[in-house]
Amino acid sequence: MERSCLVVGSSSQIGTWLVPDLVAYGWTAHLISRGIARRADDGPRAIWHEFDLARLDRPFPSVTADVLFHTAGIGAILPWLERIRSAGVSRVIAFSSTSLLTKANSDSAYDREMIARLAGYEQTFIATSERLGLNWTILRPTMIYGGKFGDRTVMDIARVIRKLGFFPLLGQAKGLRQPVHAADLANACMQTVDCTAAFNRTYNLAGAERLSYRHMVERIFKAMDKTPRFLPVPLTAFELAVRLANLHPRYRHLTSSMATRMNQDMIFSIEEAVADFGFTPRAFLPRL
Repeated sequence: MERSCLVVGSSSQIGTWLVPDLVAYGWTAHLISRGIARRADDGPRAIWHEFDLARLDRPFPSVTADVLFHTAGIGAILPWLERIRSAGVSRVIAFSSTSLLTKANSDSAYDREMIARLAGYEQTFIATSERLGLNWTILRPTMIYGGKFGDRTVMDIARVIRKLGFFPLLGQAKGLRQPVHAADLANACMQTVDCTAAFNRTYNLAGAERLSYRHMVERIFKAMDKTPRFLPVPLTAFELAVRLANLHPRYRHLTSSMATRMNQDMIFSIEEAVADFGFTPRAFLPRL
């Protein structure tokens, strides 16, 4: 039976891996994106629709589909769920973030406000999906790498290394991390779509390895063909550097709490995902 789907965030780090998988398995994929970014391997089953979810004054593209894969921010899809339901969609897989759990008690007001919004988005997504009779799944990844855009943390570390030639660390930077590859998250979409055990469930998705923050940065150095070099930095100096970085729009998301989190574990069990749909992430081997 021919299947069709909507993919919102088709050009995201997850979307760039998911779309080829869908096409390879014979899906007709309607790709919703603010900008059309056709790729050589899309094929005729990948149909692009230029549409900005923030433009509530515009009609949603006229399509028919069975499944929605939402790989962009979960809040953006909320105003459109009813319209998507009317397009025939009965199954929705959306991405949130484990930041909801790791930053809930952050010292940063920016972090707490962001997490409060994210929690509200998840609650609204679930309530709306259930009201509309949609079978939903929320996937919460840890630090994403392996895509065109990548997780901010991984990419920011790489930028610092390129700019300074070393990386500043607070203390031993022993907090554990589990970076997860974007291709493994795309695979999780394919694994959960027809898995009834995953219906109406939320899963934390992490990589196969638990690495200290320092070890993770060492891997990034090596992926860049650079010798790992670290500079111990006191918290006051790190806070000053963050304030200076915040003056640039690209780095306004940085907070001094990032330094203290270097020594905090941010790890999650993936046992439920393994048991329910066979999630099999890879080790952290970035290519930058």
